Amino acid sequence: MPEWDDAVDAGYDFEHDELSTLDRQERNLDYIWDIFDKDETPIDGVLISREQVETTNSKFDRLTEHGVYDDPILSIPDWLPTISDCGAWGYKSLPFPPYGNAEMLDFYETLEVSVGVTIDHLVLGSGKEKGRLYLDERAFADGFRKSDIPDEITDAVDLMTDEWPEEWPSYVDRYEPSIRRSESSDPGPFTEQDFDGSVEKILQRLDDDPRAVYRQDDKQFRYDLTLQNARDIRELYEQGDYPFRLMVAIQGWEPETYVQATEEVLDLGYDYVGIGGVAGSPVHEVRKIVKDVGKTVTEYERTHDTRIDTHVFGFAKSEAFETIGRSNMASFDSASMLRSAWTGGENYRLDADERYDAVRVRYPTHGAVVDDAVETALRGRETLETLRAYAAEESMADALREWESVAEKSLSETEAYLREHRHDEQFDASRLQDVESNLRADFEYARKLKAYFSEDLRDRIVKLLREDDPEDPLSFDEYADLLQTAREAFERFPRMADILEIEASKPDGLDRFERVWFVVQDYAIWVGDEDLLTAYRETLFDRPWERCECPICETHGVEVCIFRGNDRNRRRGFHNTDRFYDEFSEAIPKTLVLTNGNASLSQYDTVEAYLEREHSEFWGAVHDLPVAELGVFDASGVHEWWEDTPGMVSFSPGDMKETLEAQLSRYDRLYVYESSALPPGTEDSIRDSIDECGFHDDCQKLREDVLADLGENYSVGDDFLPHAPVLDTDDGLDILVVDQCSGSKYVPEGARVFEAEEIDGHSREKLLENENVHGIAAADLYTGRQQESVTEAVRQLRSAGHDVQRYFISAGFGLVGETDELPPYEVTFSGMKVGEIRERSAALNIKEDLSRVLQQSEYDIVFFALGKDYYTSIDIDQTVQQVRPDRIGVVFNRDLVDEQFENIVSVPARTEDAKRHGTIVIGLKGLYLENFAENLSQVDKLDPDTIRTLCRHVDDEPVQAAIERF
Repeated sequence: MPEWDDAVDAGYDFEHDELSTLDRQERNLDYIWDIFDKDETPIDGVLISREQVETTNSKFDRLTEHGVYDDPILSIPDWLPTISDCGAWGYKSLPFPPYGNAEMLDFYETLEVSVGVTIDHLVLGSGKEKGRLYLDERAFADGFRKSDIPDEITDAVDLMTDEWPEEWPSYVDRYEPSIRRSESSDPGPFTEQDFDGSVEKILQRLDDDPRAVYRQDDKQFRYDLTLQNARDIRELYEQGDYPFRLMVAIQGWEPETYVQATEEVLDLGYDYVGIGGVAGSPVHEVRKIVKDVGKTVTEYERTHDTRIDTHVFGFAKSEAFETIGRSNMASFDSASMLRSAWTGGENYRLDADERYDAVRVRYPTHGAVVDDAVETALRGRETLETLRAYAAEESMADALREWESVAEKSLSETEAYLREHRHDEQFDASRLQDVESNLRADFEYARKLKAYFSEDLRDRIVKLLREDDPEDPLSFDEYADLLQTAREAFERFPRMADILEIEASKPDGLDRFERVWFVVQDYAIWVGDEDLLTAYRETLFDRPWERCECPICETHGVEVCIFRGNDRNRRRGFHNTDRFYDEFSEAIPKTLVLTNGNASLSQYDTVEAYLEREHSEFWGAVHDLPVAELGVFDASGVHEWWEDTPGMVSFSPGDMKETLEAQLSRYDRLYVYESSALPPGTEDSIRDSIDECGFHDDCQKLREDVLADLGENYSVGDDFLPHAPVLDTDDGLDILVVDQCSGSKYVPEGARVFEAEEIDGHSREKLLENENVHGIAAADLYTGRQQESVTEAVRQLRSAGHDVQRYFISAGFGLVGETDELPPYEVTFSGMKVGEIRERSAALNIKEDLSRVLQQSEYDIVFFALGKDYYTSIDIDQTVQQVRPDRIGVVFNRDLVDEQFENIVSVPARTEDAKRHGTIVIGLKGLYLENFAENLSQVDKLDPDTIRTLCRHVDDEPVQAAIERF
């Protein structure tokens, strides 16, 4: 997880919304690794970007003095690995990275990180017609501003302005020596004359200007510069004796350029490759890049009998877990789960499909007039007290009455305290923070004053205390007026206690949930959050905080589901990260493959060299495995394949038990080779340390077990990598056709036709019991052109000995089989908005029912013969992933899906295709299935491309010729 100062106050007072101390330097801060136990910490490492280290001088000085592991604030535990990079997103608008290669190597060594990353420059595309122009923001002044640049320039070039560094690194001389000139040659700020004339003349004038950099093809330059930095820093790294591992960052703009970069850096000798530039990219784009880079890496591993680790920068999407795993990625980083806690809706996560909105209870606007601030604080406090009582299964009315009593006492006690103590020496301080801290420490009700009546009110009192000189005292009326403002506002509170009491006492009154909902609804409307009410209702009804066992939810309960301030929101971010990590661990279990070392281990420079020579059979069987970490172990612990060997080797049983217990607890699965040669007692120590472990003396069997345990998609075929399957047609195929309902339906004369409102209120069985309602098999009910063609295709396939199952996606009744009887109806997804389609699909349970069908039988081919809106109803991008990788899925007009998965083929079915086949678009998918059925007998092997060719076959061309031409 990236380190972006994501810490919370360890002693935060949730009841009063009060920090433990006003001085941040004195505050005990908790990072995510402080809140969770070692075994449960939901991250495997920390990414520390130089750009973030330099956010303040004090942070930079602190970390470069102490290092990341001994820093008194950050204090990363030594068992948590760290990666450090430059932070390319932070300088993307500069013409060059502001750091030099030798400088970055020294920086990584000073920070004492585990891994340092080469300097990359984010590829931002090609710019506009004339390229990209960089301007130094410091060169703009009152006489000429950025807005004064002529439109002709901004229309022709992609303009990027930023504050340039005082001094560029020396490598810039190779490319733009003009911008490294001394101050004596500084031309001063831009003037109107600098941008006078044609675009070509302006760019020519700026070509040698120290305030500007112009490039025609900036995309290619950034790509090449990133690779040149990889060459240069590698040479420096090999000359030095650096204690960290070096990862190479690659950039690109399409899979092919990433592959080319990967091939080049692997030839340079890198064994850790970081894929940059994909943060924020659509998941389908990342899948393609990761898949192709993974293939390149695995091919290199097998060709060179080595191992390569790969990292994905800035990417974490649960729907891409399998792609990351099967493509041999070793690690990735992302703060998106953390940030999701406060950057939008559905900000409390239970899993990928179950997310909730935290209830927003707002603070008064900073600087608001006291009357408004007090009113906002009181309404918020009333809501908070009600939510807490609801969560605790206590009386909400009693909670408000208790608050009423304490709040009234707070005001009277405050007045008495101020009359007696306002001139105390402790308030004779120049800093408001000191005055406030002393008030908090000395006055019992100081926290309640802020919590109930607003921080603004207490701040005004603190300012008066500082101004109130016993030699020249303020009139006490100034204090009294503030307190009177609070009293007058509080006369209207608690507004909800009476209503809650009455409803709780009535036999037919509002139930417990409806009572809390009444309060929250009233508050949300008052603050203008009525658009969030539907989401709030679901949160309060489901009470998700009770279903989470993370230490944050167990400690703070409902507070985690309240959107209010850093110390709640960031803790919710830690919770989200934990839930995401659970999903990640389930999809890709943290796996370790080990063999025990022997006395010769220390004679080799690296663990890889040792394994290649001393355990060559084992290394040959496991060095290209996905997901797993590989290594050897002795009494000093686990040594990963890429590490240097230990100086001394020990097999002391006592030490081995202790070190293995400490290191193995973070893993989900362990596989040990040559278990028969383990020192006595070692196997028992391992079994005590980890639940899922296997012991092997056959390395090929070990390999098979690792892949099988990762899942059928890893062990299918001879290769765990994504590949296009080939099916044998001789013994018949199992085919699933997922069709859709049609607007054209068979309706018997006089039969009743149902609308959505009637359908939604009754089960299908109930509707069929009505008088004059005909039950018609789905295959007979839908009479559209596509449906009739699919019916004919199914008939032909079955006649040829193939097993075909057909289902329909019905906007009225969900997923229905072809023989299921339905009443005539008029409901369609066509024309609905995306959100409406998803909502109706969820209500009809379409995705879950289809998933069940896909898992019930191992279909060889699945045709998804659907239109755009019906694809939305099944979330096609997710659903196709349920087609086994050794089977084939067929979609239509979904090129992005086709490009992501080797076993999915997209068949174009647009207007030009319909014309080619002498039909109209609405019937084309059905015609394609007919073509497939008619011509299937002419081939004995099927792969995705062959299916596309069979579907698109035109009668005037022989099938075999079409396949060969394709």
